[in-house]
Amino acid sequence: MERFILTEKEQQVFKLCSALLNKEHGIMNFEEIVDDIGLSRTTINYAILKLRDILNLVVGEEGYSLYKTTDKVYLELNQSISFQILKNAYIADSFFLHFFQEVYHERFSNLMKETEAKFMSYETGKKELVKCREYLQHFSLQLCTKKKASKMISGEEKQIRFMFFCMVLSQFQCKYIDFFETENSQLNLFLDSVLEEFPYIFQSSNLKIKIFYRIVLDRIKKGHLLPDDIVFPNHFECPVLPLTIFTQKVELLFLDIDLTAQQKNREIYFLYFLFCTLIYQPANTLGPTNCQTKECQLFIDTIEKVGGMTLTAIEKRFICYAHKQCIVWHQMFHVSFCFRHLMTEQERFIEKKSEYIFLWHRMVDRLQETPVYRELFLQHPNMPFFLQRILNSVFFSREIPCKVFLLCYSAITQSMAMENLKNRQLMIQIDFVNTLKEADIVISELELPHREPPPAFICFVNSPFDYRDWMNIENMIIKWRISR
Repeated sequence: MERFILTEKEQQVFKLCSALLNKEHGIMNFEEIVDDIGLSRTTINYAILKLRDILNLVVGEEGYSLYKTTDKVYLELNQSISFQILKNAYIADSFFLHFFQEVYHERFSNLMKETEAKFMSYETGKKELVKCREYLQHFSLQLCTKKKASKMISGEEKQIRFMFFCMVLSQFQCKYIDFFETENSQLNLFLDSVLEEFPYIFQSSNLKIKIFYRIVLDRIKKGHLLPDDIVFPNHFECPVLPLTIFTQKVELLFLDIDLTAQQKNREIYFLYFLFCTLIYQPANTLGPTNCQTKECQLFIDTIEKVGGMTLTAIEKRFICYAHKQCIVWHQMFHVSFCFRHLMTEQERFIEKKSEYIFLWHRMVDRLQETPVYRELFLQHPNMPFFLQRILNSVFFSREIPCKVFLLCYSAITQSMAMENLKNRQLMIQIDFVNTLKEADIVISELELPHREPPPAFICFVNSPFDYRDWMNIENMIIKWRISR
């Protein structure tokens, strides 16, 4: 989504910031900047000034050191913060997100008022609306600026909900309350009870459910309901929570909402669908399943034949479970661009495991030879990325005896980061836990919820971990050992 918000110059500035933070001493010479970033010598000064403005906005004047010599640039942050958090904080102040937040809360009245609120010209506001319109088109939605706020976004209700979910998850993450502006105590109570019953649920899954459920409930209360003719995919029931029990549990969320029985059942089924498909369930918690569809069996056969491997029964069970989730998710929602975290995941393997990426491309070519997958890939451009994540989990995700709390944007990324942490010579026995309260050390790609007490030892990282991230993790572990 960032490419719809940031100008080309802003993207170059953030690329320079990322490169500087990834240097051992935060120093780059001009030749590196010209070659690696694509900035010319005449635009380096502009980039430094723009980067200074961004850092002043996000971390404050006392939060960093940035200066230029005759041929070098130096940057050092005075606090542990990931590059992505810094970028998200900058984007959160953009007109793009301001506009969609006003539309979400149905407060938008006219463009002149909104541009004045953001201290920009009316002409700039019109240019910013072009970004908003282009973003919606990727979700098969349209922007109707001449209609009132409740009807400004035109299209399928499920796609509108999905669009807001992608936006909030990508740009606000654990600070989602900044977008919604208020808490939903009933929803928090419901999800807390779910986590108590299923403690193995990843925090990333819980975050996704909390954001999407909040959007659904807000949209329902504003009168935006799913249509009578909505078609749900033929997905299997959640392995650990049947629909009947889920319905009983979720009833409390609808106590103050006036719906007919049919409307209520349809909305509850939508929430159940989200629960089934957003929960990433560890393989060892899965029971026997009969979801080996023709497509799934073809996927398994391709992995074994092209990859030259024999999958275990547990791995096959997990593939069936994850493959079904992938298929029904793409049947339910559609989007025509790839999310940043999916691209980041693939870039990591291109750099670190080039032979693995080559193997995956061979598998994709083999799958595309079959009519069913050729059609799926044409209909859903994101499908190969999601299928690759299933293969990633088989190759790199293992159950590790878990005091470190690790919080990443994606559950698959979290599993791979666990494996990497285990293999590093960090001179401690890593024990991964699922809550902040249990942890001695916290490593997080995301900002922590406001209501959580800040831990004594926390390290914010980028994903995938770069050189500076590993250095910060090792320094934090040394401090923790000394404090024992």
